[in-house]
Amino acid sequence: MPAPTFLGLDASTQSLKASLLSSDLDVLRELAVNFDADLPHYRTRGGVLHGPKGSGEVFSPVMMVVEAMDLLFERIKAAEWDLSTVRGAAAAGQQHASVYWSRDSEEILRTIDPKTPLSSQMSGAFSRGVIPNWQDSSTTAECRALEAACGGPDGLARATGSKAHERFTGAQIMRFRRVDPDGYAKTSRISLVSSFITTLLCLDGEVKGIDESDACGMNLWTMDTARRGWNEKVLAAIDPGLGLGEKLGKVETDTGRVVGKIGSWFVHRYGLDPECCVFPGTGDNPATFLSLTLLPGEGLVSLGTSDVVLVSTESYNPHPEYHAFFHPAQIAPPSVQDDDKREVGPIRYFNMLVYKNGSLAREHVRDEYYAKSWDAFNAAVESDRPKTGSDLPGQAAFWWLLPDIIPDGAHGTYKYVSPRTGSGTSDAAAARRVPEFPDVQTNALAILESQLLNYRARSSAILDSAKGLSRVYATGGAAKNGTIVSLMADVLGAEVCKNVELDPETGKWDDANWNACSVGMAYKARWGWERHTTDRKWASFDEVIQECRQRRARTRGSALGEDEGIRVVAKPGPGAAAYDKSVDWWQALEQRALRE
Repeated sequence: MPAPTFLGLDASTQSLKASLLSSDLDVLRELAVNFDADLPHYRTRGGVLHGPKGSGEVFSPVMMVVEAMDLLFERIKAAEWDLSTVRGAAAAGQQHASVYWSRDSEEILRTIDPKTPLSSQMSGAFSRGVIPNWQDSSTTAECRALEAACGGPDGLARATGSKAHERFTGAQIMRFRRVDPDGYAKTSRISLVSSFITTLLCLDGEVKGIDESDACGMNLWTMDTARRGWNEKVLAAIDPGLGLGEKLGKVETDTGRVVGKIGSWFVHRYGLDPECCVFPGTGDNPATFLSLTLLPGEGLVSLGTSDVVLVSTESYNPHPEYHAFFHPAQIAPPSVQDDDKREVGPIRYFNMLVYKNGSLAREHVRDEYYAKSWDAFNAAVESDRPKTGSDLPGQAAFWWLLPDIIPDGAHGTYKYVSPRTGSGTSDAAAARRVPEFPDVQTNALAILESQLLNYRARSSAILDSAKGLSRVYATGGAAKNGTIVSLMADVLGAEVCKNVELDPETGKWDDANWNACSVGMAYKARWGWERHTTDRKWASFDEVIQECRQRRARTRGSALGEDEGIRVVAKPGPGAAAYDKSVDWWQALEQRALRE
């Protein structure tokens, strides 16, 4: 009998991707449909369209995603993937983005004809022709209204995990109801993109429930574990008629349960097994979190145009500056007991911190002072970085080229020269603000120290630990820069890792270049299938994934053991102690920069 495989999908802003994994988590095949290039008749740029100038509206056509599903599976068929071995499937979707189903949707979903493409049958299934994108900024008035209903930004963050954001689903639904009340009235259900794709995978006449972790990006879900559910205050603020809860439907709190079997459309057209299980989808950030299997106290630093930090924790730590989510692979609430009276838990969370001025600021400094050369930039960092614990940083800089998210609204460039005595706040108070450092070559180290100390200070606060993160995974374009990664280990005081994969031809381990979101969802499908087909219904996600890696390591004779597939690329060096003594100093300087 062929070995089982697992399918992960990722419906992002710009593309629809698929990853096929073995039972032991090898990435076997990947394919993608790019919306701009492959579906040009929708006229998107970067996967989106824009409303009238100044409106802030950013959206994509809902039928474009349906047509992309047609094209993706045609490409999979042409590439001769053996889908008959797929035993589980799950999907990721761009977070916050919402899909609106018509009153006819369930009948349309129930009667899909396998002989014809989805896109020729589904246009009547939607009450709204567009999917508001996470880049949309048209809902400022709605955000203020939601915060007012919950006692301000702090109150909304405590209740739902985040203060109000224009891209979040609650504000988007509120605006839709205001500008198109007829369209809202004709809406039977509202999905996130992840549950939309999950619904398409099943095609059984039911709009599938939203995953709890993804629901945390809506400003609609109550995070209090004693009262988990749609937040009544927010629902009433959006729809005083109290019909919104029914439109949102149930939420999947057991995120590894089977929500349906693969639809007959996929069985007859592409050869999937009718017993293939479909599991709840989730957002793209939770899916990336799953691909790294972050344990409590570990984190991800994604170094891109914007930087993103994910922190895995066992406690709920809301704050207006960042976002709190339930862990995307949990069995059920801890208060729920099975027939054998075994209690499930504990509940886990992760926090997400988003910074606009990531590579944008790093590349600005590179271009301004180092003739656009990363080699020159790196050389300056290596020359100036602390070599011992007594080499305390004596200058700091903040480049907020765009008004930032963390700290909220911070804007401008601020540089300080500071005598260091080891007393954090006193040293910061004695610092001189300068238009430029005496040695301009120190700007490279200053930008990296400032960003990384920011990530350390805030992740430590989330974990309620001065030590901060115990282990960090580095991803994104700038994670290929060895100097940046090495300094990250020193400043964060933690080893830095990357996902790696074995090249079967050379036998060497290289940085993984697979799509993290779709791979993370295949991991989730593998975990759910283990629970569904064995007597291990209580097996945790971390437990199952680690077992797969151990089995794969034994098969290969790998020396990496339980960490097979993970490589430590940097460890804290002698200079790390200097940053242990600099967190308070840096925080005081940040507060001073914000005041000034």
